[in-house]
Amino acid sequence: MKILTTEDAIKTELIEKRGLSLIPTMGNLHSGHLSLVKGAKKYNLKTIATIFVNPLQFGPNEDFNRYPRTIESDIKKLEKIDCDYVFIPEIDFAKNLEIIKAPSISLELCGKNRPGHFDGVLTIINKIFSVILPTKAFFGLKDYQQFILIKEFAKVNFPGIQIFGLPIIREKDGLAMSSRNNLLSRDDRKVAPLIYESLTWIKKNINKLSNEDLIKFSTENLKKNNFEIDYLGVYDISNLKEINNFKESALIAIAAKLGNVRLIDNIIITNDNT
Repeated sequence: MKILTTEDAIKTELIEKRGLSLIPTMGNLHSGHLSLVKGAKKYNLKTIATIFVNPLQFGPNEDFNRYPRTIESDIKKLEKIDCDYVFIPEIDFAKNLEIIKAPSISLELCGKNRPGHFDGVLTIINKIFSVILPTKAFFGLKDYQQFILIKEFAKVNFPGIQIFGLPIIREKDGLAMSSRNNLLSRDDRKVAPLIYESLTWIKKNINKLSNEDLIKFSTENLKKNNFEIDYLGVYDISNLKEINNFKESALIAIAAKLGNVRLIDNIIITNDNT
């Protein structure tokens, strides 16, 4: 695996190697990230992962400085699964960029309490896509809102890049894998799986109770266990607006703080899997 750290290195090394599969990450890699690399390799293209903790997507009171950074371990993990390249740019990679304004759907869900977050995401994705010019790019569906924003952004601005969303990878107890899980205290880690339990309970009962009752009961249970709910609801999978009645498909999604750690998760449901 070759390690690249500058845009010039990218241009020199990859100028003759178009047809790349890209896996953008912020590092602190776990099995969820590695599943994206493995998924990308099925397409028989060279794979390139990026590791960059993007300052543009963190708010002033968020955890940019606390975000786990484990470069040496990340490199070993990528080497072990035969990733072809890893791009690890310096912090100035995000400097002096024209900020891209995310569309209105960015104001739903995570965007309600994280102003500018998705502007920062799209701005850095635009830079990464422009530098690497991949053929395919792979993202995890745990960040579902991010996925659909990037997919629509690429459709307009990078029509030559196919965007893939791959399934959430979970711990044995159901907790969605996340770099932020490492920041949980021992006690908080024990109750964190209640997030997924709540989503699966809503899914199981979506045709039995009103959405209002489903959310009310789940919220009360989570608050009893010290969760601070940012949002929890049943949403339209296309526009992320909250819906009152399940019909054909929906997104059950949550963001909640446990201690000082913000966790997100979701389940996509359709008539076929309710």
